[in-house]
Amino acid sequence: MTGTLHMGHAFQHTIMDALTRYHRMRGDNTLWVPGTDHAGIATQIVVERQLQDAGLSRHDLGRKNFVAQVWDWKNTSGATITRQMRRMGDSVSWPHEYFTMDAKLSQVVTETFVTLYNEGLIYRGKRLVNWDPVLKSAVSDLEVESEERDGFMWHILYPFSDGPQPDANGQAMRGMHIATTRPETMLADGALAVHPEDERYKHLVGKFVDLPLCDRKIPIIADDFVDRAFGSGCVKITGAHDFNDYACAQRHGLPMITIFTLDAKINDNGPVAYRGLDRYDARKRCCATSRHRASSKRPCRTSTWCRCACARARLSSRC
Repeated sequence: MTGTLHMGHAFQHTIMDALTRYHRMRGDNTLWVPGTDHAGIATQIVVERQLQDAGLSRHDLGRKNFVAQVWDWKNTSGATITRQMRRMGDSVSWPHEYFTMDAKLSQVVTETFVTLYNEGLIYRGKRLVNWDPVLKSAVSDLEVESEERDGFMWHILYPFSDGPQPDANGQAMRGMHIATTRPETMLADGALAVHPEDERYKHLVGKFVDLPLCDRKIPIIADDFVDRAFGSGCVKITGAHDFNDYACAQRHGLPMITIFTLDAKINDNGPVAYRGLDRYDARKRCCATSRHRASSKRPCRTSTWCRCACARARLSSRC
């Protein structure tokens, strides 16, 4: 309801219209039902920008009044596509026109999902999603824009819980080094992972390390998704805030610890000193504190930024 039809749509509608008219003229029982989608995120952004021009936000209006404002906008500006269909002469059944947020359709969707759940055909559980901390909404993969940027890789030491351990050559190691572009997510780590065939570390699988800045111990696990040639060959597993880590955490039954609130601040699962901090402020504090615990910062060209294509805000993966 936020867009317009283009030449591709016109071609597609011409084919559908020709087929519908053909079968109707043959006397077949024919019905072409028109309908439009609500385009939730794009619509919300348009209405929020209108409110910003008036010096307001959706929080000033409250949920009920904001929803009413969205419906007002839909009724006045959301019929562009159906007007185009009328101009093209689509032989649809206009009395049967539907909108995805109509009460009747919403009820059918709810009933269908409840029925599928009760029949054991779908389940309800936690999943990792792209989260927009500005809109406070999950974002479809189709609406995510990724770009590579110059950034930094922080190298951090996780000391062994039982004291120094021998490396593959018998030399003492204080702990395991990892490299990350998002050091603030270490507060939610569930494990460190190495490749099961990596001669440097496979004898350490099953050992525990102390999680820096937190009063927790996490295990060293083996998983073949680890790239032995990248960084130190040891990676941190943060199941609730990274898609690769999420899959690994599921395979090994690791805890999914969410440390971000809906607006990307540290929640009560983080250390007391970090709670309430914005994710970037938490990053600065993590790095400042970790400098005293054998960490370093190096430039890298592998920093991936994910943004919402509509709102342009940087996303935060979360369960």
